[in-house]
Amino acid sequence: MANPHSWRRVVAWALLLALSLGALTGCWDDKSLDTRTLVLAMGFYPARQPGEVAVYFAVPTPAGLTSDSGSSSSGGASGPPLIILQGVGHSIGQAFSAAQASTNRDLYLGHTVFLLFSTKLSPFMLRRLVNALDRIGTLDKTPFVAATSAPFAAVLGTIPQEHFPPLYYEELFSCTTCQQLMLGVRFWQMSDRLWTPGVDLVLPVLKPTRQGPAVDEVALYRNTRYVATLTPKETTAYGIAAGRSRKTSLFFPRLWDANLDFVADKARVSTEVVHGRLQATLAIHATATLESIATATETAGQVARISRRAARLLADEAAAFVRLSQRDDVDALGFGRALAWAQPQVFARYRHWHRVYPHLTVAVRASITVNRLGDLR
Repeated sequence: MANPHSWRRVVAWALLLALSLGALTGCWDDKSLDTRTLVLAMGFYPARQPGEVAVYFAVPTPAGLTSDSGSSSSGGASGPPLIILQGVGHSIGQAFSAAQASTNRDLYLGHTVFLLFSTKLSPFMLRRLVNALDRIGTLDKTPFVAATSAPFAAVLGTIPQEHFPPLYYEELFSCTTCQQLMLGVRFWQMSDRLWTPGVDLVLPVLKPTRQGPAVDEVALYRNTRYVATLTPKETTAYGIAAGRSRKTSLFFPRLWDANLDFVADKARVSTEVVHGRLQATLAIHATATLESIATATETAGQVARISRRAARLLADEAAAFVRLSQRDDVDALGFGRALAWAQPQVFARYRHWHRVYPHLTVAVRASITVNRLGDLR
C-alpha cells in the first residue's frame, strides 16, 4: 500500500488547479481566490426545532494549509488545521446562508470531499437533503459519504491529518477482525441507491475512538429510514455477500492448519419467476492464496478439500447476512433491482417490494479458486 497523502496536499493540489483554471479562463465565477473559503467536509444533523437541519462546514485554517503533519518548522502558521462553521435552517440553503454570515469569505463547495449524515435524521429530512445536494451545481458528486451517531466535531477531531476521510475510506476501511472491505460509498452512489427501486442504502459508519476513527461497521437503511448498524462480524458477512471483500484471512485448524490469505470475491445476484414463484440466487466466486500448511507441501487432494471447506464457509457467511437483511427488511444486495432489470413487467406487479423481500427464497452458492503455495497469480 502506498504511503497515504496528507489531506493538506489534497487542498494544495485543489488550489493549484483552481489557479490554473483562473489563468486559463481569465475569470472564475467573478470571484477571486482570496475571497473564497474551501469547504472540505459537511455534516448533516437534526436541529433542536422540528423540521430544521443543522449543517456543519469544515474549512481549513491558514495553519492547515501551510503546515505539514508532525512538522516542527517555525516558518508555518500555528493553530488548529480546521474550523467548523454551523448553520441551521429548514433547508440546506437557509443553513448555508446562516453559516455564510459568520465569515467574511464566500463558502465554496466545489472541493468538498466528505459528507457525514447523522443516523438520527428523519427519513423525510434525509430525502430532502439528498435532493438538495443533487441540485447544488458547485458540489461535485464524488465526495465520500458516511453515517454516524456521534457529533460532527468529535468525528473530525479523531481523524489523523494524514488520513483525511477520502484517503481513509479508499485505502484503510478494514474491520477489527483484520478483514479489508472495499465499502467506501461516494455521493453519486448513495443518490443512485436511494432513487433506484429494488435496492436499499448501505453506508459506512464512522465512530470516534481514542485510537482514531473506527470504520468497521455499516448502517442499513430502508429507503431513507435508518434501520440498524451491523456489528463488525456482520459487516464482514455483508462485504462477502456484496462481493466487496479484498483481503480476508481464513484458517482451518482441522485441515492441516491450512491458512488462506488475500481472499477476494465477486458476487452476482439474480431474481426470476419459476413456476409462478419468485426465486433468487446469490452466486459468489472467490480467489485465494494458500499461505501456509502444516505439511509444508500440498497435494491436489488437500487443495480440493480446503477449497470445498472455504466455499462452504463463504456461503454460510453470505447466507447469514441474507437472513439478517430479510429480518430487517433491507434489500442491501439488490434482489429487487435484479428482477427489475431482468423482468421489469414482473417487478412492476410488486408495488411494495418491502412486503415481498422478507419472504423471498434465496439460494446462496459459493466457489473458490485456491492458488497453491508459491503461486503468485
